[in-house]
Amino acid sequence: MSKKISKNTQKAIREFAGVAYERELSAAFRALQGEFSRWASGEIDAFQLNEKVHEFHQGISRELFGRYVGMDAAFGVASALHRGILSRAEVGEPIYASVEGIILSLSSLKAKYGGPEA
Repeated sequence: MSKKISKNTQKAIREFAGVAYERELSAAFRALQGEFSRWASGEIDAFQLNEKVHEFHQGISRELFGRYVGMDAAFGVASALHRGILSRAEVGEPIYASVEGIILSLSSLKAKYGGPEA
């Protein structure tokens, strides 16, 4: 972020990054919970479930940690806004304005290169 933002805005950005992280992690856990249900019903065995847990840990769990903990909170919030995890109305205009440049960059990259969402 190139412009100076207040400590209150920085704190709010960190809080919204936490909200977005929890939402995405919860969605990933619901998918993993489905694998536990498949195991409990005998559809998959313990080794297959173990592989799913390993894939979860090595994949989406690490990706989300990197996005929300390993990077600047403003990037996490911008990414969540860009992908619809958070809404502009929810975060309010001061927060949105603080990360708008990052959102525009993400949109530009997506339009130019395609690929997975940031």
